[in-house]
Amino acid sequence: MSRLSRLLLAAALLAAPARAADYPFVFKDIGDEAGVFPHVAGIRGHAAAWGDADGDGYPDLFVGTFHNQGSKPGVLLLNAKGKFRPADGEHLRTSGIGSGALFADLANTGRPDLYVAHCAHGKDGVAAAPSLLFRNDGGGKFTDVSKDSGACPPGYAGRGLAALDFDGDGLLDLVACEQYYSPRVKTGAALYRNTGGHRFEDVSAAAGLPAGFGGLGVAVGDVNNDGRPDLFLSGGAGDHRLLLNAGGGKFREAPGAREVFAWKDAGGEDAPAGVCVADVNRDGLADVVIGHHYSSFLAKPVSVRLYLNRGVTDGVPKFEDVTEAAGLVPLPMKAPHVEVQDFDNDGWPDIYLSVVKFRDGKPCPVIYRNLGAAGAVPKFREDAWAVNDFPTAEDRAARGSRGLFDKILKEGKVIYTAAGPSADFDRDGRVDLFLANWWVGSRSLLLRNETPGGSWLTVRVEGKDGVNRMGVGARVSVYPAGKLGDTAARLGSREVAVGYGFCSGQEAVAHFGLGKADAVDVEAVLPHGKGTVVRKGVTANQLVVLR
Repeated sequence: MSRLSRLLLAAALLAAPARAADYPFVFKDIGDEAGVFPHVAGIRGHAAAWGDADGDGYPDLFVGTFHNQGSKPGVLLLNAKGKFRPADGEHLRTSGIGSGALFADLANTGRPDLYVAHCAHGKDGVAAAPSLLFRNDGGGKFTDVSKDSGACPPGYAGRGLAALDFDGDGLLDLVACEQYYSPRVKTGAALYRNTGGHRFEDVSAAAGLPAGFGGLGVAVGDVNNDGRPDLFLSGGAGDHRLLLNAGGGKFREAPGAREVFAWKDAGGEDAPAGVCVADVNRDGLADVVIGHHYSSFLAKPVSVRLYLNRGVTDGVPKFEDVTEAAGLVPLPMKAPHVEVQDFDNDGWPDIYLSVVKFRDGKPCPVIYRNLGAAGAVPKFREDAWAVNDFPTAEDRAARGSRGLFDKILKEGKVIYTAAGPSADFDRDGRVDLFLANWWVGSRSLLLRNETPGGSWLTVRVEGKDGVNRMGVGARVSVYPAGKLGDTAARLGSREVAVGYGFCSGQEAVAHFGLGKADAVDVEAVLPHGKGTVVRKGVTANQLVVLR
């Protein structure tokens, strides 16, 4: 082959779209063999949450639906070593506009309760059904305690939600957001303080939450490392709010954050959606990723956004939009749910969106693979969207946004979902996915992660003496064995959290890819200055509990 021929061949390869073999992850849809079907067939799914409801060590799955739009009701599926079956109890087949869900141990019993957010913006019937709270009685049995809980007010158009101990009393509280485009927005973001016995009081105003602030997503994370959980609210008009926990049950808006996070082109249905707070570059500071809910996405591709935490001065964190520099290219598809997880266990957390493309019938979740950059701007693979061909700009212009969207959905080339939470449901050390499909005639996906990768460690923190039992709010860091506290050698940092992304609930664990490390030192800084738990020389490839 001549030199000219070799150059022409190289140019052709560079110009060619990425093939399936170039996709760095391997997922398999096992919904049928795992038993989630036919139970999640024929649903208009908008909520999903993982949590070990029956205490057998495997995360169970709740799926919430818009039951007023030709869909089946919501369902709780119990997981027995990777095989699922519906839980007993007709009351768990929830009827309402199920818009979010999470499992949280609200009474420190060791049994996670179930909270389901309903978007109760209708005047009557299913469309007006308020949110639900189920007390976990053990063994996969639940009692509906919604009516007297104080956390399920009528007429509240709930969407995203999260759990946190905002006041440091050792009990998990609940925070919810109210969809911004509802004509019945009353409260906006709502903070329900846990007073014990599965009872709550609305302390939104007293705590300093912005009155009437509507949005789609909420996330909790300690962004200034003072030990107290802070709040991020994604606003419907792009005017996000970062609320710093000032102690004493009060929040204050972070100075300058409103300008940094502002989306100038948002509004109407073109809006921000889910949000995740997590450390993407292993510097020990929590960063922010925000997804979008755009209706004009096919006509004008847009990016999910990454804001890097550049450090804290006088208790105030400084964030920088590094979306473009990090390689998060614009997407011609809405991506409301976002998460930060290490899907190949190489030690660098990736950014996942609840969007799935297909190549030769195989699912390829859109994941930006983190190529690494400790303490600096991380770089992500820019070909994450190119695992198969997609309509060109000319095709989009010719067909229009709506017509082209219907076409690609019908052809099964790509789907997006609202809720798409991650969990290692089969306990093999790889992070799996469930995506609840919004279209009644389309398939929801239970995707088992089969990606070859490095070592891993999953950490669960079990609190006591003023720390909530689930360890929510604990900041876990891992180091190579013998290098505890050496920030330059740190392999990862992650806060235990439940309820982030969009309308999704996750397990209260911190998962780490460890690359080639076979043993690590682990440190968990407990919330509200309640101490530190250390475990040295922990062997890789296991779930470890820090008590």
